[in-house]
Amino acid sequence: MPRNQLAKQHHVRQLGPPPEATERPTLVLAHGFGCDQHIWAPVADMLAEEHPVVLFDHMGCGRSDMTAYDPKRYTNLFAYAEDLANLVKELELDRPILVGHSVSGAIGWLASIGAPDLFRQVIAIGPSPRYINDPPDYIGGFEEQDIHEMLDLMERNHFEWAGYLAPIVMAAEDRPEKSEDLRQTFLNADPVVSRRFAESIFMSDIREYLHQVTVPSLILYSDQDVIVPIEVIEYLHRTIPNCDIRKLQATGHYPHMSNPEAVADAILEGLRIEA
Repeated sequence: MPRNQLAKQHHVRQLGPPPEATERPTLVLAHGFGCDQHIWAPVADMLAEEHPVVLFDHMGCGRSDMTAYDPKRYTNLFAYAEDLANLVKELELDRPILVGHSVSGAIGWLASIGAPDLFRQVIAIGPSPRYINDPPDYIGGFEEQDIHEMLDLMERNHFEWAGYLAPIVMAAEDRPEKSEDLRQTFLNADPVVSRRFAESIFMSDIREYLHQVTVPSLILYSDQDVIVPIEVIEYLHRTIPNCDIRKLQATGHYPHMSNPEAVADAILEGLRIEA
């Protein structure tokens, strides 16, 4: 593969000081479901005042190269983890810190298992290893039928699905413009690819791999997150070695949209620069 081919395919952008011009670690910001790198805009600008920042789009999202999207390959999270690891290597980043929202936290952990020295730290915002309840020992937040109904709605009416989900997951009733911004983000995504990505996420189960995670991890979580209940955060805290958790002064599953200042502050305070 030609040099920088992956960077082009994933529409990589870099902000802040060049990595070679500072001793501060590079922060790789990975977006979650239904979004692209632009979801990070306010947070990325704040972080880039002090750190090199790398932004990218997962394959099939945003301005990634859709000709490189293979629906047969991207049926599970391991393909996205492989992409992430290869991208970090191609960019020759020296043990960056991954900041992954939602599913990108899980993707980052999977990538770190295959390459333990890839990251010096994973900071995961609202992650989950399994979204479906598995009683009596695991509460993921959804019944399997709930997931199938959501996927069916996405397939039948992407517009209706976006309008229904955005205000629920944003949890910012006093700021309807935030929900509208998220709804538009959902609608901007390719509906077919978005539905496939949703299935690979919400039907996934990476619990059996969590004990293999050796990278220091910090989980940031919010109140009123209907996607990831507190039971999931507590499960991850118990299961992942060397894992800390911290509650954000924010609500909903997209705190980097609803309260970017709190998220940026929490990220900077939680960095393990000495690792």
